[in-house]
Amino acid sequence: MSGLFKAISRQRSQVDMAGSGREPILAQYSKGRLDKSGVYDNLSPIEENLLADLWERFLDALDTPLAAVPSDAIVRPIEYDEEADRKRAQHTQDTAPFEVFEGCMFNETVADKCTQLGIVSEAGADGELVPPYESQISDETLGSALWAVVREDHPDVLLLRFLRARKWDVDKAFKMAVAAIKWRVHERVEEIIWYGDTHNDASLMWKGVSYAHGKDRLGQPIVWSGSCLHHQKDQSYPQLKRYLIWMMETLRTLLVTPVERVCLIMDLSDHSNANMDWPFVKTFIKFLEAYYPECLGLCVVYNGPWWFSGVWKLISPLLDPVVASKVQFASKPDALLKFVDPQELLESRGGLDKYAYEYVKPQAEENKLMFDTEGRQAASTALDKVREQFVQATREWTDAKEGGDDDAFARASRERKELSDKYRLAAKEKDKYTRARHFYTRTGVLADGKVDWSKVQRHKE
Repeated sequence: MSGLFKAISRQRSQVDMAGSGREPILAQYSKGRLDKSGVYDNLSPIEENLLADLWERFLDALDTPLAAVPSDAIVRPIEYDEEADRKRAQHTQDTAPFEVFEGCMFNETVADKCTQLGIVSEAGADGELVPPYESQISDETLGSALWAVVREDHPDVLLLRFLRARKWDVDKAFKMAVAAIKWRVHERVEEIIWYGDTHNDASLMWKGVSYAHGKDRLGQPIVWSGSCLHHQKDQSYPQLKRYLIWMMETLRTLLVTPVERVCLIMDLSDHSNANMDWPFVKTFIKFLEAYYPECLGLCVVYNGPWWFSGVWKLISPLLDPVVASKVQFASKPDALLKFVDPQELLESRGGLDKYAYEYVKPQAEENKLMFDTEGRQAASTALDKVREQFVQATREWTDAKEGGDDDAFARASRERKELSDKYRLAAKEKDKYTRARHFYTRTGVLADGKVDWSKVQRHKE
């Protein structure tokens, strides 16, 4: 028994040391230098060992039915009948339609709007812009669902998010990650990615309730969210939830390691009680904490009304302490400059960037590759091959760690990194056949895996 207690004590010591010394968020902004500790390709030996332990847990369970794998409970942010809500929204659309924003009607999707505007694809049997959904999850095992979550990320990036969120406790990170995977299957996240913004509520896209533009002083993409544009009655909850998931999944494509988080600026200018939406707030908080951990680098609450401090007292207890520590307040444009360079800050908020959001509609044939089933199969086959090589290298890596063979561990670690790069390239190729193009590909901000905000930035002379 003494040996067991020593092993537990040693693991506990490793967990306590992992992630230690991370620089406070405000210190990072004052120096203009991102703290890369604990992220992919920037791990301490202890952190790499814990990552290997987590991978060993996954490798042992890859062929296990997902439903049978122990996990944290999947918690619904609010209780509601989704099907009933959809029917009510459809009934309103059919019997008492009303305009929400600039010709966008209640419950009308971007695809509906495109049909009205004559934007149809010759590849679609009925002119649809995206072909019918084809699941890329081959079976009901944990392994099949896991790789659907990884998508175009480096595989380690995903697992490290859960390790950091659970303070490097391997067992807790495993259960949290599996719960997130189960949630994604339940919410049909891959289908949301497949159809992209074409199935989003048109008014949400036309208004630009939330959009990414520019980067902060740490290189993190900035997400601008104007609360005055949001009204709970303007869309059904299922559509709002879909939009939120689509936004978070799209933001993942704008992150390139070591930049793995975003800066959210919640702009409360002209905010009123009519803009409060508690179901949305609860959903957003839950998604951040449980299903998209370690994706938020900073949240700046900008220009809140005098009474918002009371609202914050209601919201803050709902937040995980780590998330709460990332919330900062700014009442004037000058305060935003602590986090954003003038060249990256919108002119409307005291900066030099003259960009103003305007939704770029889908183009008729932008998803032509998604109709190419042979091309998709070829990309899938190529990805499967690299994935098998990565899994094998990861098994050798974890075996070397367990056997105490430092040289073999180092060799396997280098091989995994090379294969991870190959995996990401192969996954990006398959992505062309399984993800509808979106706002950021249409504007040219995202092209060939590279992010370039200068494509849409307009600076003062």
